[in-house]
Amino acid sequence: MVTKHSVRAPNGHQMAERKSTRYPGVYTYESSLRRHNGRPDIAFCIDYRDSEGKRQRKTIGWASSGMTAAKAHQIRIQIISGKEQAPWQQESVQRDPTFGSAWERYYHDWMLAQNKNARSDLALIRGHLQIFTTLRLSEITPYRVDLLMADMHAQGLAAQSISLAVGLIRRVMRRMRIWGLYDGPDPFVSIKMPRPNNRRMRYLEPEEARMLLQELQRRSEQTWMMALISLHCGLRFGEIAALTYGDVNFADGTLYIRESKNGRARHAVMTDEVRMALHNLPLRPSTELLFPSRSGGRKKSPSDCFARAVDACGLNDTGRQIALPDGTTTPERKRDARERVVFHTLRHTYASWLAMAGERELALADLLGHSTTAMTRRYSHLMEAARRGTAQKIGQIFHSDSDATGQDT
Repeated sequence: MVTKHSVRAPNGHQMAERKSTRYPGVYTYESSLRRHNGRPDIAFCIDYRDSEGKRQRKTIGWASSGMTAAKAHQIRIQIISGKEQAPWQQESVQRDPTFGSAWERYYHDWMLAQNKNARSDLALIRGHLQIFTTLRLSEITPYRVDLLMADMHAQGLAAQSISLAVGLIRRVMRRMRIWGLYDGPDPFVSIKMPRPNNRRMRYLEPEEARMLLQELQRRSEQTWMMALISLHCGLRFGEIAALTYGDVNFADGTLYIRESKNGRARHAVMTDEVRMALHNLPLRPSTELLFPSRSGGRKKSPSDCFARAVDACGLNDTGRQIALPDGTTTPERKRDARERVVFHTLRHTYASWLAMAGERELALADLLGHSTTAMTRRYSHLMEAARRGTAQKIGQIFHSDSDATGQDT
């Protein structure tokens, strides 16, 4: 029996559909770019575990190239038995796929296999990078990449958007090199990547934070609890989504973050509010996750409920009104991403409050899980008041004896 495995984007829209075949471990999917006989080309991929027990998912051929489910099945058996090298290790000397086919392989064999969020990358492939899909990787020259950046800049796009587009090309080409599927020139040796200024400036005032948490608790208990942890413990959304019941230590009052952005585990200290909220969290026998998605898996992005709560509190309003055709008005929203309140603003608020309270860079870097203090220096301007207070204390200590005796010691 043929079954379908749908991979969905965080917003619920279908991204890709992988169909099983009559052969175990052999699947197919339709290409979003390639065509064959007037229809989307069909790719054949296999799932298996290598000699080290690691799961592998690889695309091994296309219907347009003569691949079939039966052939894929035989290849899978031979690879598992060790009698044949994997097809991607037998590629011809050419090793120069089109960017479109390289993206297809990268998307299905890397991003989906690694459970990566590909929503923004898919939008780039279907938008600004569409003209690159027919080019072979060797045809992606520094000149063509520079033209892409110039064109996006002329359209008024921010440096961050340009960096994401160019970065996707670089990631795909790098993965093809790692897999031994491309050994041609690397255009990024001589390309200067755009350096976006995406440093978030907006943090919440205590009254704003309380208002937002109250609105979230009214709308969604789960989103409220995740927001509370981010604000009080400084955790990223992905770190919160990965928390399990075993990561909560009520005796020590800590949360164990085993999957941080820099790959290093750390402990976060719970406030009384977080400890109480987690203590009242009901057990879910179907999953170990504290905050599972509706399907029981790990959440990939914050709930839309968070954005609606932010809008309800007016935290992204400019203070101006926009006139609508029907005669009514609607609040104008801030457009600069650095000024907008998003879920990550809660972590930024946590760091900002600590900096203003006098926490030093090294301690702050440890609390935030930064591998160096370079990222933490963005909060240095908020530490000035505490530094001035330290200078005043030094002056008071220096003059304390002379004030008491009337003379310096």
